[in-house]
Amino acid sequence: MPAKLQEGVFQTRLVELRKNKKISQKQAAKDLGISQALLSHYENGVRECGLSFVVRAANYYGVTCDYLLGNSNSTIQVENQSQIMDIPEDGEMTPDTIVRAAIVATSHMASDPELMKFIIQAYGLATYFSIYCGIKRGIIPREWIPPEDRNFNRITFLANTISPAIASMESLPGKPKKEKAPLAVTTIDSWVNDFLNITIANLM
Repeated sequence: MPAKLQEGVFQTRLVELRKNKKISQKQAAKDLGISQALLSHYENGVRECGLSFVVRAANYYGVTCDYLLGNSNSTIQVENQSQIMDIPEDGEMTPDTIVRAAIVATSHMASDPELMKFIIQAYGLATYFSIYCGIKRGIIPREWIPPEDRNFNRITFLANTISPAIASMESLPGKPKKEKAPLAVTTIDSWVNDFLNITIANLM
């Protein structure tokens, strides 16, 4: 049964992804297991593909099926995603931008066990603190964190564990390959600088 495609989006993104990957239509067709003529029909909207091809193409280009079908502007896949394609939304500091930056950063660091332990600690605590605040605001159900764990002194102590963990992180020699920072990452860096400057100004 053919996939229900959003008008014009699928073929446009199919072409864009191939060009971004810098491969010919002939090579893409070979890799995807179809004829070049059929891929040309898909890319030009002459024929509608089946669901199996949508899944195959999404895996091949490292994006989600939702992105290919036009149901989402996010290209990101959670697993094995060491690079992400920038999208306009990454220029805004939103929860989605943070998640996208976190996933791509984590993918780069997955081979370092010490870093992964720190990531679990940092991301785990940040999520826990967010849930705690959500409960305080009456937005998240109180059952998500038991009453005995909703103690501000406990939260403060947990927050103070991050700084020593960062300070004790051992520096290792090596030169990572040069790679332009994803927009999601540069947005977070810019936001942190603004946050720091505003916080310091308020203390003066």
